[in-house]
Amino acid sequence: MLEKPSKWRAGLIGGVVIGTISGIPGISLINCCCCAGIWLGGMLSMYLYKSEITPEMQPLESSDALILGLTSGIGGAFVATLLSVMILALFGPVEAEFMRSIIEKVLERLAEDGTLPGEAVDQMRDKIEESLRDSSSVTGILGNLFITLIVYPIFAILGALLGYAIVRPKNRPQPTQSA
Repeated sequence: MLEKPSKWRAGLIGGVVIGTISGIPGISLINCCCCAGIWLGGMLSMYLYKSEITPEMQPLESSDALILGLTSGIGGAFVATLLSVMILALFGPVEAEFMRSIIEKVLERLAEDGTLPGEAVDQMRDKIEESLRDSSSVTGILGNLFITLIVYPIFAILGALLGYAIVRPKNRPQPTQSA
């Protein structure tokens, strides 16, 4: 039997997809649905790897999906951080401004409805402003990278395992002969 191909190519392509989906403001909202963009990158890496395997090679295993998910998740964390820094440097805190506008509308509605008292809304507004300012600092960027290096591989592994469940060869049970 031939050896299986390298997982690097498929894993890194999945990582670029994860990083692109996660790093571009607006598109990154896809990840609000249970990290769907990260799952997609993991599934894509599994699909690409499966397409490289021929019948003469060793069969596909779930451990291949684990390695592909880990590779694509780590790659995706670095690509997303790099894209976020580039967008921050070129356009300023676009994503922070977008989030600020959404949060401001929610806080206004909560204050109008009387759900929260005025001083609580002001305290929340101050904390959110502080958090948004900190997110574009070097410490905030490195902290975000640390978190994504944990979260992205977990969800990319889940996506790759789901992809494995979809693309793996199905073993059909052999019919038994009755005497």
